[in-house]
Amino acid sequence: MLTQNPKVRKELNHLSDSADSAIRHIKHAARDSREAAAPLSGEVKGLIAQLEHTIEVLAREGSAESLRAGQRLRDRASEMAHRLRDQTTDGMMRARERMDGAVEHSRQRVVESPLKAVAIAAAIGAVLGLLLANGRHHEDE
Repeated sequence: MLTQNPKVRKELNHLSDSADSAIRHIKHAARDSREAAAPLSGEVKGLIAQLEHTIEVLAREGSAESLRAGQRLRDRASEMAHRLRDQTTDGMMRARERMDGAVEHSRQRVVESPLKAVAIAAAIGAVLGLLLANGRHHEDE
């Protein structure tokens, strides 16, 4: 049986460990926004490269079983890529909804208390002006 070959077994074990690690990272990153998922693209690319290497090893060992295993590995990599894309899209949509809610809430607060909003903006402007003036004063010294 092909899986009794030490080279094949070693490659499959290594691939399985890497795939499990990548899946754990994908699940964690999917809870966050698209920025959190960005580093995973390198890991997924690494996993795909490892899959290709494993497929080459299986093909060298040659058998119909290795071809089927290679197809299963390609299918799994494709499924992982689709899941990552879906989870990233979901995270982006949730982040966009939160941002839209925050903007709408701020807009409502300004409409409810326009004078208060102007006063807060003026206070923030004054603080920033003081900070900038103080920074320039330190640069001149």
